[in-house]
Amino acid sequence: MLLKNRLAHPVRFTRCIVHLWLAMILMLFVSSCDRRQLWDEWDTLVPVDINVDWNGSRWADFDEGEPPTGMSVYAFDQTGQHDPALVVTNDIEHTKITLYDGDWNLFVFNQSVMEYASLQFTGMERYASAQIETVPQASRWFASSRAEWVTRSNSPWAAQTRATRAQATRDGTRADDYSLTAKQPIWFANDCYEGVIIDDSQIIRDFTPHTRFDDGTFYPKSAIIKMGVKVHFKGFANLYTVRAVISGVAKSYNISQMHSQTEMTAHELTGWQSKAETDSTGYVETDFQTFGLVKGYSFGPEELYLHLDVMLVDGQTILTHDLPVGDKVWISKDDDLDLIIEVKDPIELPDVQMTGGGKGFDITVSDWEDEINIDIDL
Repeated sequence: MLLKNRLAHPVRFTRCIVHLWLAMILMLFVSSCDRRQLWDEWDTLVPVDINVDWNGSRWADFDEGEPPTGMSVYAFDQTGQHDPALVVTNDIEHTKITLYDGDWNLFVFNQSVMEYASLQFTGMERYASAQIETVPQASRWFASSRAEWVTRSNSPWAAQTRATRAQATRDGTRADDYSLTAKQPIWFANDCYEGVIIDDSQIIRDFTPHTRFDDGTFYPKSAIIKMGVKVHFKGFANLYTVRAVISGVAKSYNISQMHSQTEMTAHELTGWQSKAETDSTGYVETDFQTFGLVKGYSFGPEELYLHLDVMLVDGQTILTHDLPVGDKVWISKDDDLDLIIEVKDPIELPDVQMTGGGKGFDITVSDWEDEINIDIDL
């Protein structure tokens, strides 16, 4: 028995040597293979290609001078399981955003939120609620001279203003009365893409997978329009200067709907130009930037008001007009304008004695701003 055990030891030793050699050969074989990683082993985050074409965004129409210098890409999970994703980049033509598997809604716009001092962004945590709106801008003469009109008018803007002020007073958050008017919005362009599906059927299976959804290029459109205002006069030689506010235009714009909202605001109009047509007739005109007409606009006369003050060449006579112009909006044929509000029935100006300083139409009369602000109880 002892002899048999001694004879078995060399056999076991030989077997160990063989197993060791086999293991080494197997390791060399495995290490020499070009192994491709299976898709299931990738993280569930997937880089998504974003391409943007700005050619139709009209950046040159709004005194930008050059194309946008950056863009923001937002992505929202339709199920709400994942937080919104955001990429801000200086490359305005292409970027990537990394998303989890699922269904996503995306939108793109020029620049970043932090670069818009004259616009306020709200609801950015959800795709459906994301919007921009104008911010208040003081107009002392309008707040003082139109206090009574705002209090009693049945215009939709005046009624909305009264309701908003009443609620703000109850909440203890009422702002000063100069905020009857708002800054004109600067150029903003965006585009949206809904229902982007991140799944196996749309992923390239390689070491750098991307999704490529159908026509995955965004084509931003301008959210801002240019609206012209034109007012005709009889007795045009008696006109010295004008000042005006337009009320009832859209205050906000929903980014995902790509449409203005029902909230209304008022913009002060500046940069007036005049033109005499005959010895006694002529007109003044200007244009402004806006989110456009409110959602559901029906072209009723009282939906827009032109609040116009006219100073005559005697330097003392001021004529005040609150003109319903909601039905006087028409599509412009001018390449630089989208809509025009035109008061075609001429406003008649009485004859007055021209003062020594009166030399015809003047668009800058600083004394008009030296009015006392009147508190508006709405």
